[in-house]
Amino acid sequence: MGLNFSSDPTKQGFFAPLRFEAAIHDCEVEGEVPSDIAGTFYRCGTDRQYPPRYPNDALFNEDGFVDMFRFSNGHVDFRSRHVRTERFVAERKARRALFGLYRNRLTNDPSVKDASLNTANTNVVFHGGRLLALKESDPPTEMDPNTLETKGPWRFDGKLDSLTFTAHPKIDAVTGEMIAFGYEAKGDLTDDVALYWIDKAGKITRELWFKAPAIGMMHDMAVSEHHIVIPIASYSTSWERLKSGKVHWAWNPEQPLYVAVIPRDGESKDVRWFKGPAAGLIHTLNAISEGDKVHLDTPVFPGNPFPWIENWDGTPFDPKGATCTIRRWTFDLNSKDDSWTESILFPKFANGTDLIRLDDRYMCHPYRYSYLQIKDPAKPFDEARGGKRRMPAMNAYARFDNATGEIDSVCVGETHALSEVQFVPRKKDSPEGDGYLIGVANNFAEMKSELIIADAMRLSEGVLARVKMPFRLHSQVHGNWASPDQVAVA
Repeated sequence: MGLNFSSDPTKQGFFAPLRFEAAIHDCEVEGEVPSDIAGTFYRCGTDRQYPPRYPNDALFNEDGFVDMFRFSNGHVDFRSRHVRTERFVAERKARRALFGLYRNRLTNDPSVKDASLNTANTNVVFHGGRLLALKESDPPTEMDPNTLETKGPWRFDGKLDSLTFTAHPKIDAVTGEMIAFGYEAKGDLTDDVALYWIDKAGKITRELWFKAPAIGMMHDMAVSEHHIVIPIASYSTSWERLKSGKVHWAWNPEQPLYVAVIPRDGESKDVRWFKGPAAGLIHTLNAISEGDKVHLDTPVFPGNPFPWIENWDGTPFDPKGATCTIRRWTFDLNSKDDSWTESILFPKFANGTDLIRLDDRYMCHPYRYSYLQIKDPAKPFDEARGGKRRMPAMNAYARFDNATGEIDSVCVGETHALSEVQFVPRKKDSPEGDGYLIGVANNFAEMKSELIIADAMRLSEGVLARVKMPFRLHSQVHGNWASPDQVAVA
């Protein structure tokens, strides 16, 4: 039977699978690429190799790929490769989908009953001399940082005991230490959490295990100079759910949102759990320690932001729950109360996503600026030319200034939608915020993609350059920058 994606409504038009790998030497550029941008932008995302086995699968369950844009002397080269996980290789050999619903191995083809579910489709980071493609349900997958060849699973020289590893480890900008965790760390639906300290050379130096108060989605974390913060969002699962043939998670407004606060030099007995009303906390921004108080700066959704994740009680998706605000949660470690206080950062802000970033040189430390993509209401998306979207089109990058409360932005086009932003410093010792914002914009009218470059301190002056792709790119989830000091260019 021939291959056909026509029965999958999520894979039509601009979002139809690409299913090819590419390399472009010296990309076409509109404008001028600043010559002081040197390094590599790695981006990770999804692209199905074969139609899903089940029509009600989650978009999280697609095959992973990694793209890279390499900058040098005002020129940009491009390369993309699928991540050749055990899953990818098995399905390519069989010429059909073998793996079932998202993180539900009970729905897999019997031929891959015991195989890894890893798609390596969420994030890509460079640390300790290794490029790692990440998916929170499995260990990292190592890739060659120059060719993007898949090298295979990486368990840190056999020191990673957890069966899982977060897609959002945090790298301390001062010490170079990576902090990471795994949840459901002893297997599906286990309440075990493993926490790891990994030095700048990529060696695990410490491991800590503890129990979670609920089995829920623990997608991201935040780290300050002295503390580690790990939220559990209000998504639930159960063996009954998996046996009935459903994806791993459902939004559960009856499940509180839990937050663990752990001293960076603490033990299992020092894990402090806080509890609040149900919320969709998927991604974090940063954390700051201030004496016995820990501040978590984070986007928060009041409900479920994902139309492809059903509600626990079977009610329909409510888009009102998918509008986030940027909040500061303060945890008082001297208090006997298990709640926290909250303030809203940038209260006049609206129309954004939760894919918020900072100048990574300030990760785990006090910072001033943050960046994300927003929907600029003054420049609406042209649906007549661009077509209707399942999700709102974010057409502008914005900079938030914590010191002044000001917001600056740059709109990239009325038929464009932006992927997650990346900050690139002008020089490694430049002041905070002095550099560039880069990110991929999808032009739905032309069915092509382009990499946007703007001055991070002068966004309102417009786009500096567009690196033009002769085709559309995959859907990005996350990405990260690597400097020439990190990656030795082959």
